[in-house]
Amino acid sequence: MRSLPLAAAVAVVLALTGCASAVTLPPAEEAPDPGCASVIVSLGQSIGDQSLPEPLERRDTTGQGTAAFGTPSAVTLRCGMPEPAPSTDRCITVGEVDWLEVATEEDVWTFVSYGRSPATEVVIDTSVVSAVTALEGVSSAVARTERVGACS
Repeated sequence: MRSLPLAAAVAVVLALTGCASAVTLPPAEEAPDPGCASVIVSLGQSIGDQSLPEPLERRDTTGQGTAAFGTPSAVTLRCGMPEPAPSTDRCITVGEVDWLEVATEEDVWTFVSYGRSPATEVVIDTSVVSAVTALEGVSSAVARTERVGACS
């Protein structure tokens, strides 16, 4: 009976050390919302433009309503976040989606879709990819969520 826990431990170690291991991302509270399923299935398999040496390929993730791009992950996405209240945070429009810039820490910028239900969070390593390029790569999928407001 001891071999079962050992086998499980070995499987976990192999999953964590494999080249294509899944990115661990916790799901957002509203990740089961059908709008999130639409976002996730609509995302492309890569993000990038001619400014990058090669596109950031999509990777498997562990949480429902999540996505990651690049190795290591340069862009992560979590759908089902709380919808932000009106804010004085910087708001930019990319495609059909308004994005609030909610945090910047050196090379890591965090945006949350504004006026969309459910809301989507995107965290970007700007030392790898520009915020605009990353948001362009996900905005068409996020535009599939219900529009409930807009930046003014």
